Amino acid sequence: MSLGAAILPGGFPDPSMPIPDAVQITEAVHEPTTYALSYQFASESEDYPILSDSHLQPEKEIGVMVMVDMVPKFLVSGPVTRHEITISNGGTGATLVVSGGDASIAMDREDKAKIWNNVTDSLAVASVLADYQLVPDVSLTSTLHSEFTRSLVQRETDLRFVRRLARRNGFWFWITSEAPGVNIGHFKRFSPGQPEAELTINAKVSNVDTVVIEFDSERPSSAALKQIKVSDKSVMAATVQRSPLTGLASKGLADIVSKTRSAHIAVATDDAGDLTARAEAMLIDHGWFVTARVVARLSVLKKVVRAHTTVSLNGLGTRHSGKYVVSRVTHDITPADHVMTIDLARNGWN
Repeated sequence: MSLGAAILPGGFPDPSMPIPDAVQITEAVHEPTTYALSYQFASESEDYPILSDSHLQPEKEIGVMVMVDMVPKFLVSGPVTRHEITISNGGTGATLVVSGGDASIAMDREDKAKIWNNVTDSLAVASVLADYQLVPDVSLTSTLHSEFTRSLVQRETDLRFVRRLARRNGFWFWITSEAPGVNIGHFKRFSPGQPEAELTINAKVSNVDTVVIEFDSERPSSAALKQIKVSDKSVMAATVQRSPLTGLASKGLADIVSKTRSAHIAVATDDAGDLTARAEAMLIDHGWFVTARVVARLSVLKKVVRAHTTVSLNGLGTRHSGKYVVSRVTHDITPADHVMTIDLARNGWN
């Protein structure tokens, strides 16, 4: 039985590429997508050739692709970063785990000190993505940073810089691989689309066995921010009563709780619009108060579930059935099956 995924060095087939016994891929909101290729090996002429195989060396690009309904889907593409080697006495039963991640790995290699002037957050991000040959999928931001107001200062790697700008605008940043050498950098707020998969339990035709649901209502549902504008010492204020995101259900956190749950954060800004965006970003993060976990098999579901997408979860009653965003997926791929452990989040219930 063959492995249920294609391992592509440089993004293309290569018959000399060692085929792993198992593959694990993890993709999640606010994290790089990572892969782990697991091998079992034995000594050959008192040596271990796989440990020096040219395909598995640091910085070598590896792509992982699966086929769904005869359509190729890249799960990840990026450089090798790590080996974990276990060798037992006697030379048999040795294991190797080759780890790596998506194109954001390269963005996290160099700390930088840079002042950005006359740019918005989105223009700065687009400029950074261009340095790494990433196709930009960037939503526009409006606050202009300049030396006359407050410059945008970078004192971290490009990856940490872009993620910081994403979090303060209520955006997500992630990278997807669409084809060999084609990586897209997404920088935008979540927007619910049509469900890309239906996960169903307690029905005549169910495709998951167990669903675990939790909710936590003790989190801010509103925000009131104030700041002194440096240029003229006036007071800026931003009051946001609820998360601005479109709800995945009829009632958001602000509709469910009756007692005040308000937060204030101290931010350095000279722009009232930027202050409002920071308040909205905080409520967006806290708004995902319902979470769920399911385990699904590709052989049953017939679809590959991806992080940052929308799915439909059915069979949980009126309150908890409906749309969820996929916040994390761990793909465990072996010759037996492709198992997906899927973490879901929701900013409301019915």
